[in-house]
Amino acid sequence: MRRTAAEAAETRQAIIRSALHRFAKDGWEACSLVEVARGADVTRGAVYHHFTGKRELLDAALSEQWHSQGEALLAALDASTAPEVRLTAFLADYLRRLRGDTAFRELAVVTVLVAPQAPAVKSGLEQKTAALAQWSALLIRVLTECEERLRAPLDIARFNIASFLYGATLTAALTPEDLPASGCCEATARALVAGLITVESP
Repeated sequence: MRRTAAEAAETRQAIIRSALHRFAKDGWEACSLVEVARGADVTRGAVYHHFTGKRELLDAALSEQWHSQGEALLAALDASTAPEVRLTAFLADYLRRLRGDTAFRELAVVTVLVAPQAPAVKSGLEQKTAALAQWSALLIRVLTECEERLRAPLDIARFNIASFLYGATLTAALTPEDLPASGCCEATARALVAGLITVESP
């Protein structure tokens, strides 16, 4: 029986979700396509129908997932509220996703720890690099709006934010129990932003 295009697309996404989970759990070398297939409830042959092997699967997972996840994350920076409010919302959302969104946490872990181990993974990392460049551009735009109120030069403020995001991602990968509780994510983000931007008195 021939499968519809929608069914094939759903199977492909199930394989990608399962692959991210296995890569995050097992690492590059130990990740087995048999386990990926089992997690997606498909045969190993179905995995090979959609992907030529682990490298293409990892590449597609990084590329597609960062595209969709990045758009949702960056929405906070594109709002029309005050810069410090937007920045706080963005950082708090990132922390909440690392803490409570398994798919996002696994994507972050695979990007930081697994992808560098994989040979010839190119376009997926290029997608991540492009996403980071977009994040950096938006962060600079937000910081520029309140540059006169920054407690440090703009480049240093941007570096502090980027370091915070990277450190939070590594924490999610290595010691996730050290991440702030869901109810503390906004307070954590607010504390960072308060150290970077002087809030105007009403």
